[in-house]
Amino acid sequence: MDKIKTALISLRNVTPSSWIRLALLLASVIGVALRLFGGDFTAENEELAKDVAAVIVLAVSSAAAYWKNNSFTEAAQAADAILAALKRNK
Repeated sequence: MDKIKTALISLRNVTPSSWIRLALLLASVIGVALRLFGGDFTAENEELAKDVAAVIVLAVSSAAAYWKNNSFTEAAQAADAILAALKRNK
């Protein structure tokens, strides 16, 4: 029970930009999955253009999500605080 409580506390400290990147990544994966399995959520008629657009959006959002340090765990958040303190003391 302590591990769950600790995990929930650390999730409250995750930055809003990390949550946004995660949401965009999930939306992109869902969009590509819909395209692969026949879902139609755009007004364009050209299938190839839709597929290429979906893959580009997925690639860009994936790159953005992994490029940034998202720090979802308590240990990562503590390391970020130490790094910020070291940067301030330079």
